[in-house]
Amino acid sequence: MRIPDLASDRLVLRPLRPSDAPDLAKYCQDIEVSKYLAVVPHPYPENAANDWLEKQDKGVAGINMAITRNDALMGVVGIKASTERDVGIFAPTIGYWLATAYWGKGFMQEAVRRLLDWYLPLEPTEKMCAAAFEDNPRSINLLRNLGFEEVRRDTGYSVARGEKVPEIIMQLTSERFQQMGCA
Repeated sequence: MRIPDLASDRLVLRPLRPSDAPDLAKYCQDIEVSKYLAVVPHPYPENAANDWLEKQDKGVAGINMAITRNDALMGVVGIKASTERDVGIFAPTIGYWLATAYWGKGFMQEAVRRLLDWYLPLEPTEKMCAAAFEDNPRSINLLRNLGFEEVRRDTGYSVARGEKVPEIIMQLTSERFQQMGCA
């Protein structure tokens, strides 16, 4: 499936490009970004951005979009297939990160909303999952503002921190997203 560019009021979500590697590496090197992500190591290895972009080209890393403004990379928002099918959860999972210079300006909520506006009508399960570490109130609030509701608490592993971290698992139905006026 060809992923289209998705425009919002201030942003464009577009497929990632090899030329994004230097900015990806720079932003993922920031512990303030990587500590809230499950699989991003810290320090961020030199060739990790190129390796991850190669997985994008092969289609094995889900749908990941560059969050851009004036074509400058600000972060990434993406959706991956369910990894919990063995416990009966068949919903995809949304994940995201934003470079710290762009925090607190509403960019991430705008990007996540735009991706959900595009994706939810395409998804037959009509629900989306997300997880946020408990010590990441910005992410938890963003998800709640978009209609996600807590379904359970668990622990997730943070590669950057090298430890298990309490996390909140949340879920959004397509119906709730529409009721919240997001679609």
